[in-house]
Amino acid sequence: MSVPARFAARAGRRLAALTAVLALGAGLSACSSAEGANNGDPNNVTLTFGFQTADYPALLEASGLFEDLPYTLETPVIAGPAAQISALYSKATDFGLVGENTAAFEAANAENDLGNADPKIYTIAGLAYEGTPYPAPALFVKKSAGISKIEELRGHTVAYNFGGNIYAGYVKILADAGLTVDDIEPVQLPDNQAAAAAFAAGQVDAVVTSYSHVAKAIESGDAVQLTTNEEFGVKGGAGFITRPDVLADAGKLAAAEDFFARFSKLWSEWYPAHEAEVTGILQDVLKQAPDIAKINFENGKHGRLYRVGDPEFIASQQNIVKAAYAAGGVKHDYDIAKVFNPVFDHITVSDQ
Repeated sequence: MSVPARFAARAGRRLAALTAVLALGAGLSACSSAEGANNGDPNNVTLTFGFQTADYPALLEASGLFEDLPYTLETPVIAGPAAQISALYSKATDFGLVGENTAAFEAANAENDLGNADPKIYTIAGLAYEGTPYPAPALFVKKSAGISKIEELRGHTVAYNFGGNIYAGYVKILADAGLTVDDIEPVQLPDNQAAAAAFAAGQVDAVVTSYSHVAKAIESGDAVQLTTNEEFGVKGGAGFITRPDVLADAGKLAAAEDFFARFSKLWSEWYPAHEAEVTGILQDVLKQAPDIAKINFENGKHGRLYRVGDPEFIASQQNIVKAAYAAGGVKHDYDIAKVFNPVFDHITVSDQ
């Protein structure tokens, strides 16, 4: 089977609306029982992996690492963590790209403590960009707003999107400042790009986002970076989520093991060595200017998958939930350790 055939939802066939993705859910769900009866054989399995931006499917294809798949890989583009969560719950997708905190926030907002229930979604892998020149997420403020420290966010408009590491940064910054969501004017938008656009347009005083999205405002002197994820304790990058029934499907589990082995190699080996290909995709697919594509490549070449079962990582996620609860950003301060499932840790990170 050719590469284009396997990538049934390539960048050019983006699912722009969540309603379209949800409409697929019933059909995909109906297929799952038949695919699960193959006793761990990934052949004839369809693995549906939701990404948030169209560069991901393009990078998978350009790398050549996904040419000989024994399964069909579908890669719908679904913008924003909230939409990714909805697609996963509806069974329109098997895996989704969100923040490393997303499953923890879902558990903290659930009616029941996980001490008496299993998670509805798991975080099963994470991708971080440590040591990058432009750490993300970060807090940016308009100079005209007169905000020189996080405590001065009180009373100001702050843009963010819900569900991922942007939201984690948002609530952690508020907690560190001794503020709650009631002390500011929150502006929740569907995704990171929309939040950054509102900031660039002068509609809000502050935003939690990535440098590349607001670079022009920074370079023009209209805005400044106040703090980054490295200072307020959010790992950043991406987290990957799935449902328990996907992991219980032997065929999909085998396919996912193969996928994550290739995906880890893409970041550790292929991406850093292919600047021209990566920046070309960012310019062609995401329509980024060359300087912005260069910024994103410089960040991305530091991307590595990490173990989500690491006790220190889980403890840091618990601290973020505590901060979110203190800031009024989640309903409960539950123990969320169970949402971090290390099923792929032995694949995503080689033994050292």
